[in-house]
Amino acid sequence: MLITDYYCSMSTHYPTCQQKHLTLPDCILNPEWDPIEFEPQSERSHILRQPVECIRAICLAPREFNFPNSWTFFLSTSEENMTAVRLHCQPTYERQPTVLEYGSKANIVFQKRSTLVPPNGELTFVLSVNPGFTVGDIHEMIVANNRHKFEIDDDGWIGRTWVYDQIDLFNQHGVFANQDEVALVNDGIQKRWPGEFPDPLEMGTYYG
Repeated sequence: MLITDYYCSMSTHYPTCQQKHLTLPDCILNPEWDPIEFEPQSERSHILRQPVECIRAICLAPREFNFPNSWTFFLSTSEENMTAVRLHCQPTYERQPTVLEYGSKANIVFQKRSTLVPPNGELTFVLSVNPGFTVGDIHEMIVANNRHKFEIDDDGWIGRTWVYDQIDLFNQHGVFANQDEVALVNDGIQKRWPGEFPDPLEMGTYYG
């Protein structure tokens, strides 16, 4: 059973048990927290079944002048219909880190989108994908390698490290069809945009 497969927890979801006409002993209780979220949660299965036509690694505009860029993935599920699943690493702000001295554990979010790029994209790298991969395959790679167990600073400065790490992971599993594109985006993540200034990555911190 996946750690997302539970009905309720005794402390916070007791009303849900009542709505399902379940007594507390009938509830499936699981104390583990799943850092992976789906938006909308009701379409989790549908999202996982979607094909991945290409992957866009997108540099987002910095929030402030001295801030580094944050990065995100858009997994294109249909170039023709302009649909995608955004794959994003973000702070929870409430789950305390176990390795970092500051920050929080991260959420890894699979979010259904009706656009191929976000409105605040500064720069987009398109990564060609070998045929046959689905969003579920991407999800499985992340979970099987504990890449969903990431700790991040509250400003999200090292979120781009997570993106960099997953590009390497996907590449190891034969996802990408063009190694020149992979080299280009790996170089781009280590720069600050606009301006293309060198911005070395910090080491990623995983707790799993």
